Amino acid sequence: MRSYPPLRAATLTLTLPPSVDVPALQARIREVAARSQYGWGHTVDLGAFRVEGLLLDSYLSIAGGFDQFGWWPQRLDGLAVADVGCFTGGIALLAAQRGARIVHAVDEVSEHLDQCRLLIEALGETRVRPHLRSVYELSQDIPRRSLDIVVLSGVLYHLSDMLVGLHVLRELLKPGGTLLIESNGVDDPTHSYANFGRFYAGMWWQPTGLCIADMCEYTGYEQVRVEFYQPDRCIARAVATDRPIPFRRGMNLAFDTLRDGSVRTLDPAVMAPAPLIDER
Repeated sequence: MRSYPPLRAATLTLTLPPSVDVPALQARIREVAARSQYGWGHTVDLGAFRVEGLLLDSYLSIAGGFDQFGWWPQRLDGLAVADVGCFTGGIALLAAQRGARIVHAVDEVSEHLDQCRLLIEALGETRVRPHLRSVYELSQDIPRRSLDIVVLSGVLYHLSDMLVGLHVLRELLKPGGTLLIESNGVDDPTHSYANFGRFYAGMWWQPTGLCIADMCEYTGYEQVRVEFYQPDRCIARAVATDRPIPFRRGMNLAFDTLRDGSVRTLDPAVMAPAPLIDER
């Protein structure tokens, strides 16, 4: 059985300004957490006190995995970053602490984004900009080709249309910009498919590692790499290009032309269907 070495957690050191009324802030955190269906999201140490969250501090291990593989720089000075699916904002705050010029903290769930807004306000962090948007709407807030790094952590499998989501993010990244993904998945490097999630943990899909790589490549990324750190969790890196995507028919986006950019094969064997399960 394959072993999965643990990811080395990144470090996030947050300090509240002396003017903050700590008991009042703790009360606000409890109130905001109570409004969320699943409570507070990320475990965050604010120095004066620690807030425990549903997802614990897994975001630090995910960021540490990106560090471990050298997929983003240790310092982000001057860079424009988006934390898409930010929840409480752990990765957004980490990116700001590492010097990012601007960090777009995005979530489509207002109760989640309220947690991020609360921390931004309490910490006096002016570089993190919250956006209540779905992935598909982000071009309304973020200019095309303006981002250096997009972090899509725990989001890909929640998208009903993963291909459109990846394409939208590619359009926001500068050519050569980096998409960093954390996702559930199937550690199958030879078959490209996505299980229907049956709403487990609110997810739509459970893609194989090869499926994630294929989707990135077909939506305009290169240098795609996928690494599993648990049997059912992986991180991935993809670099944005400005080349047209080869196939556009059936996608829920408007294109100037639907002509194929490369010849389609008619050989069904290219799909490498998922292996049958032996139920004996």
